[in-house]
Amino acid sequence: MIGNRKLSTGLAILAVAGLGGFAAGCGDSDSDKAQDAIDKAQEQLNKVTDQAQEQLDQANKQLDNANGNAQDKLDQAQKQLDTATQDNAADDAQQQIDQTQKQLDDIQKQVQEAMGQK
Repeated sequence: MIGNRKLSTGLAILAVAGLGGFAAGCGDSDSDKAQDAIDKAQEQLNKVTDQAQEQLDQANKQLDNANGNAQDKLDQAQKQLDTATQDNAADDAQQQIDQTQKQLDDIQKQVQEAMGQK
């Protein structure tokens, strides 16, 4: 019985040692190289993704600036159009006033002529 125990303990020790060797063998240099390559590829992918995101952010910022500038120019053009429209309305009103004044002068002249005054 004691012999069996020693044998069982010895076998258990050998089994544990064998598992340790198997576990160490799983980390052989080829699989380490493959994992390193995968890690490097993932790092490069992350770097490229970050760079692409930065470029996209810059492009969006430039687009926002261009859009803001275009809106400012559109607002300025609208103000100029409004001013021109008001100026034209004022010019039209002045022309009407001038024409009315001329008509009044003509009527006054006719009235004076009709009354014998010159």
